[in-house]
Amino acid sequence: MTIMDVTEPWYIRVCEEFDEFCKKVDDKIDKQQQKIKACEKTNKLQNKLAQELKIKNELTQQLSELSRRDSELERVCAAFEARLTIADSDQHRLDNAKESYQLAKELTGIRLDFSAPPNIAKGYVKNEARKLLLPFEMPVNSDALWDLVKSVSDPTWPEKENHAPN
Repeated sequence: MTIMDVTEPWYIRVCEEFDEFCKKVDDKIDKQQQKIKACEKTNKLQNKLAQELKIKNELTQQLSELSRRDSELERVCAAFEARLTIADSDQHRLDNAKESYQLAKELTGIRLDFSAPPNIAKGYVKNEARKLLLPFEMPVNSDALWDLVKSVSDPTWPEKENHAPN
């Protein structure tokens, strides 16, 4: 067996060609790996785009449904409002009640608190001439409110009542 001389020209040439071949293979592998990475990135982006488009389509459908419902609600509200017109006779009764309330308010000085429970009369009685302001809270069917109004408007009323001829 002979030992080969590594300095021989044919051996050096074969080694150089082999190194060049290996370099070309490595370059092709690198290019393929870069293409694979680019394809993976493109696939991820395309999948994400597909998901986003799917979500967009779902949201567009939901928006369309909500718009349809909104239109339906507006139509129902418009129909409801059209039926809510107050009859002339009811408007006349309401106007009369407002006038009666305003007149009673001016004559008696009573100011009612409408947030009180239905069975409670609450508010205050005022008399500007005497500079009086008396709060009250009592059952609705009580004569005490009228007694209070009388005393605010005429401080001698209880005395007149006691001394009036029979």
